[in-house]
Amino acid sequence: MTETVCYRHPDRPAGVRCQRCDRPICPDCMNSAAVGFQCPNCFNEGVRSIPRTRTSLGGIQRAGNQQVVTYTLIALNLLVFIAVRVGSPQLLGDLVMVPVLVETEPWRMLTSAFTHWQFFHIFANLFMLWQLGPPLERMLGRLRFTILYLLSAIGGSVAVWLLSSPGGATLGASGAVLGLVGALLVISRARGLDITWIIMYVAVTAFLSFAIPSVSWEGHLGGFVTGAAIGWIFVRLSDHNHRDKQNA
Repeated sequence: MTETVCYRHPDRPAGVRCQRCDRPICPDCMNSAAVGFQCPNCFNEGVRSIPRTRTSLGGIQRAGNQQVVTYTLIALNLLVFIAVRVGSPQLLGDLVMVPVLVETEPWRMLTSAFTHWQFFHIFANLFMLWQLGPPLERMLGRLRFTILYLLSAIGGSVAVWLLSSPGGATLGASGAVLGLVGALLVISRARGLDITWIIMYVAVTAFLSFAIPSVSWEGHLGGFVTGAAIGWIFVRLSDHNHRDKQNA
């Protein structure tokens, strides 16, 4: 009598058959399903056929750790901070935002948003990222949250490029973080949530931005406006999709 072998591994004996395609599979190819076992091909097709749950703002709702992007951004900022502190001074000079150098070195518009030199500076920015990132990432999903953060960072750099001294150096994640604040303000207002603390935070930040000479009000303003604009777009897209579903 010929022994039945796995259709994916002809050199291995098959213990069971796939519940969907009825082909023999070995223990390594067995994936637990609602009933019995399925081969990898059928199991993957079944996973892809399951409709993805969307958040209220259109992001993909995921099980498990929903703050992957937030923690990744925090880690990147910390890694750059360590590299700048222990590396050569040239590294810091290559990363910061200098308006006069943007045309030939455009990467500075993004790398400067991950660069810090002072301990208090990085602590303040990452503390706010840690506070604001998780709820926004849950609402928006990973992709939209990443877009919001990176575009807010670039928006802050664009404002510095256009409005600040050409030879001045700017660094820090403040523009990106204030982009999160701007987006959260717009989203919370659109959803009828309490925005008192956000208004107070924006007011205090605006005062400090103009009161302290070393603080880049241009970067703060650019990041905040960009984040608010992106938040408005996400809200409009979400409302539009919701109306389409109701009319379908």
